[in-house]
Amino acid sequence: MTVPRAHRPGSVTLVVVLTWISALLSSLWGLIILLLSPATGSLAYGRAYFVVGVVLLVFGLITAAVASRLGKGGNGARMLVSALQVLQIAGAIAGIATAGGTSTVGQSVLTIVLAFAILGLLWNSRANAFFAAAPQDRTTQR
Repeated sequence: MTVPRAHRPGSVTLVVVLTWISALLSSLWGLIILLLSPATGSLAYGRAYFVVGVVLLVFGLITAAVASRLGKGGNGARMLVSALQVLQIAGAIAGIATAGGTSTVGQSVLTIVLAFAILGLLWNSRANAFFAAAPQDRTTQR
């Protein structure tokens, strides 16, 4: 007997889509920076660009793995995304505390609003039901 698969709520799907977009953009920027690193004209700058490109590319691949797992109901992925959002909020608060201009404050406030929105989408009652049902689904699928 199979357990019926929990339907993924729209709120989780939205976070999954945003996470995939983040993964693709990070990977794309990593590739662009890697391609541009030889054109910097300086060996030191070229190495720095190369390292940044590799880090962005790896970060993008890890983000893609998290997005994939999140879409399947992985509670660990939900915890990771939530922890990253809390770090975003903390960083934005630090940005406001040390702000040198109104654009920094504006960006920080936007970051805080988006982070809280993502947390709300990941932790509403429908999302909780989806993530609670996911382990049962994984044990019955083979």
